[in-house]
Amino acid sequence: MKGFFRALYEVIGSPQPSSEVPVYREVIFPNIGLLNLGITLALLVLFYLVINRWMRVATFSRPSHWAIMLLLNVIIAFVIVLAQVNGQNVVSHSYVYWLALLNALYAALFFFLFSLIFRKLSVNASTTPF
Repeated sequence: MKGFFRALYEVIGSPQPSSEVPVYREVIFPNIGLLNLGITLALLVLFYLVINRWMRVATFSRPSHWAIMLLLNVIIAFVIVLAQVNGQNVVSHSYVYWLALLNALYAALFFFLFSLIFRKLSVNASTTPF
């Protein structure tokens, strides 16, 4: 799993400063990757299953509501990186913000792709996002 997240997050280059590379590869990349997937799945379950299937809230099933959940997911993914890096006492560097931006982009991509699966489970939002 560490190798997968390492390949995923080193697309933008090697972590900086180079003395912190082991911390990124062994701790930060797997943590933010798993948190990203977990939070994305949790928000999708909340939107498609809890709100639009079991609660049947027909007023929260529009594409604009889906976009709100997507934006919330992206913001959380960005903040997760900053929190993980600060939690590991890694030197603050511009790489951290690029990593946070990349994680936010991955969160949006995962949210969209998993939406294609979860929307079939919903009653009211089965056509959301399109």
